[in-house]
This record gives sequence, C-alpha cells and structure tokens, in this order.
Amino acid sequence: MKAILYCRKSTDSEDKQVMSLDAQEHELTKLAEREGIEIVKTIRESMSAKAPGRPLFAQMLGEISTCKADTILCWKIDRLARNPVDGGSISWMLQSGQLQAIKTHERTYLPSDNVLLMYVELGMSNQYIRDLSENVKRGNREKLRRGEWPNHAPYGYRNDKNTRTLKVVKSQADNVRKVYELYTSGHYSYNQIAKELHIRVSLIERILSRTFYYGLMERNGEYYPGKHKPIVTKELYEKAQEIKKGVRVCPTRPKHLFFPYREFLRCAECGCQITATRKKGRYDYYYCTNGKGICSQGSSYLNGKTTEELFVPALEKLQFDDEIIEIMYEADRERIENGQYNSEKVLAEISLELEGITRQERKWAQMCASEMVDEETAREELQQLKQKRSTLEQKQVNYSQNRDTRLGTLELTKSKFQQGSKAVFEFVDAKPEYQNELLKKLLWNLEIKDKNMANYKFKSPFQAMANAPKTGDISTMLADRESNPDFWCQKPTSYR
Repeated sequence: MKAILYCRKSTDSEDKQVMSLDAQEHELTKLAEREGIEIVKTIRESMSAKAPGRPLFAQMLGEISTCKADTILCWKIDRLARNPVDGGSISWMLQSGQLQAIKTHERTYLPSDNVLLMYVELGMSNQYIRDLSENVKRGNREKLRRGEWPNHAPYGYRNDKNTRTLKVVKSQADNVRKVYELYTSGHYSYNQIAKELHIRVSLIERILSRTFYYGLMERNGEYYPGKHKPIVTKELYEKAQEIKKGVRVCPTRPKHLFFPYREFLRCAECGCQITATRKKGRYDYYYCTNGKGICSQGSSYLNGKTTEELFVPALEKLQFDDEIIEIMYEADRERIENGQYNSEKVLAEISLELEGITRQERKWAQMCASEMVDEETAREELQQLKQKRSTLEQKQVNYSQNRDTRLGTLELTKSKFQQGSKAVFEFVDAKPEYQNELLKKLLWNLEIKDKNMANYKFKSPFQAMANAPKTGDISTMLADRESNPDFWCQKPTSYR
C-alpha cells in the first residue's frame, strides 16, 4: 500500500489547535509502521472542511487519481470531509477502486464495505457543522437582544474578558468623536481627516457609517439597543449621514473649482505637476507647482485658452485618413477569414483523434472486464488516454476561441483608430467637461516647457498610433504594423 497521510485542523491561527497536526501525524505514522504501510506523502492542512475548496485536499485527490497513492491515512473520517461535495468525492473514489483503503485510528474503510455506513458518518459530520453554526447564530441573537456585542470590539472599544463587556478605549474614542466633529464642520474631506488624525480613510468611512457609536447595534439589517457606552450622540450621527447623502449642505465647505486640463499637465523641466488657479472668478491660469524647489518655470503662467491650444498638436498625431483605416481593417479581416479554413481543418482532425481515443478506452475497458489484460495494465493505458484526451480538448478550445478573439480584437482596433482620428475635431471648441472626459480616454500626460508642448504620452493603444508613420503608401504603413507587434496594443505608459 502507498498512502498519503492527511492531517487537518479547522483554523489557520497559529495559537489555536497548536498540537493538533503534530499529534495526528505522530499517531498515524505509528499506525503505518505497525501495518507496514508506505507513506509517500504527508499533507498538513489548516482550513475548515465545512465548505468545498481546500487546495491541499484537492491536491491529494489528484495524486490518488493519477495512481501515485492508493490509501489515505487520517485521524478520523471527519478530518477528510464535513460537506457533501468532498464526502461524495471520497466515497466515489473508494467505491470505484481508485482508493484501496481509508485508514483511521478507529477502523479501516474498504471498497467492499457497505457504503451506507460511510455515507452516514460523513453525513453526521456535515450535520454537526450545520447544527454548530445554527447554535452559534442563535446564541449571538440572544446576546444582541440582551444588549451585548457578540464579536470583536469595533474601533473605539475593547473586549473585557473578565466582565464580557465592551470598554471604551480613550485614545480611539477621541478619534471617533473628532472624525464626526471635523466631518460635520464642513471644512474637512475624508483625506484631510485622515492626515489630521493619522488614520486610514477606510476607517473613517466605517466610523461615519456605524450606528454602533451612538449605542445602536446592527446585525443583518436588524438593530438592537446596546449596553455599551456611546461615543457620539444620535443627532451628530444623523447630521453626518445627511451630509453624506447630500440632504444637508454645509455652507462653510469650500466650492470645488473645475480645471479641465490640470490632471494631464506636467513640467518638462522638473517633472512636477502643473496646477491651476482662478483669478477674478473667471480666468484660469496654469503653472508649475515647483514642488522640488529647483524649477525656473514656476513663475511662468499660461492662460486657459493657450493651455487648451497646446493639446491640439498632440491630438493631431492620432489622425489617420479614413480610407487607410478601412484598407487596413479589410486586409486583416481577409487574412483572418482565409485562415478560418485551416482552423476548421485542424478542429476536424482533433475531433477524429478524440473519437479514436473513445474507441480505445472502450477496448481497454472490455479487455479488462474479460480478464484479457490485468487491471494494473488497463489502468495505466486508460490514464495515458485520459491525459491525451485532456490535451486535445484544450487544443480544441484554444483554436475555437482564438478565431473568435481575433475577429473581436480587429473590430475593437478599428474603433480605436476611428476614435483617435476624430479626437482633435471633437476636442476643439468642445465644452471643458467633454474635453476633460476625452483626454481621460486618450492621454497620460503632456509636458510643458517655456509655454510650449515638450512631450506627450498617450494611453494604449493610442501611443502606438501616434508613433505610426502618417506619410508614404499603404504598403509601407502595413509593413510597419507587421514589424511592430505593439502597434495595435501597446502597454500603458505611466507617469514618470
């Protein structure tokens, strides 16, 4: 017998069930020595079995199915499965003979045994988990009705193990109160509060959304009055919710100014971002932030109209003649459609090979049943045929998908060329909001020096389109595309 020794504990926590895996492995190793069983592999898994999806368990089943082992050693049958899916897999392997035995410290399960007993034991394991879950949920609901919090304490509190109550953590509670006070003042955004209090933005979002902090516990859409000490008042909580939903507007909150080009501009001299300001309530000016303190461009201002005009030469780089786009599209489509015959020929050959494998599988199964060959030889041959079938089926899927994918990619590429080609016409004289949205689709950044465009970086695939030659005949254009695989789909260029 070649056995896999499988040990499992139901938690991955280092401080829980520490001795469980070691104890299981020690006892089962002694069992193997007594009965002369060869252990080919030991698997130790720290994961609950109440649901399918254990990776090491799946690995063990795979090795058994490829005949690397024929026996499982485990402490008890519930170490293998506590859900009907995994239990069914184990039962079928034993019943079909892939597994010669499952040995525990209590008993041995064999293919010739009455499978009903094993199903009952696995079913009892599954039912135990379900009953345990229901008992825990019922106990938690009762605690909530009594005003007690059944889980780990939220930020601002700690669990007192002696009194089994929640105690306020003063430093954290102060932060909770400040979050509400700063947010409802109208002067602070989430990011500004995070910097002020040195806490994460995600924590601020949780604090502002939990009724727990004014004394009302929420669980699965139901609310329970809690016995813990509130940190904020209900009125302050509701004020924050109204501001979040836009029902209440803080008159003191500064108005957000919209600058359509600011996020796309950088200084070519120092690499810092170009920012903007508004003068006299209507005139926009763009300038280098000089964040490194070394730039000579910081005192050079560009008005809004001049800044807008800097984008035009860059967008003109994306222009293509409509006829060229159509010729390129038709040429590629013709190549794909001409190659379709070859794909269909390959798929037909694969289908014939699969039919041949099916016939061979039937032949070996019949030979084994009539005892013309021994079972071990038949199993090895069937396993090789199974692997060959898997390879052919994957090849079949790849060929089918590749043809459809290429046609879909071609249609997308054509639309990208058309989108880039008309971008400059759409940008000129458009409203600032639409200009901003258009630039978000096309551009990473545009660098400025001495009030002129110094460089630009488009997003994929528009950078490749901008670099493509716009002069010459169509054969030159297509040759450049063929020699440059990134022409259609270039990787995004990040900010430097």
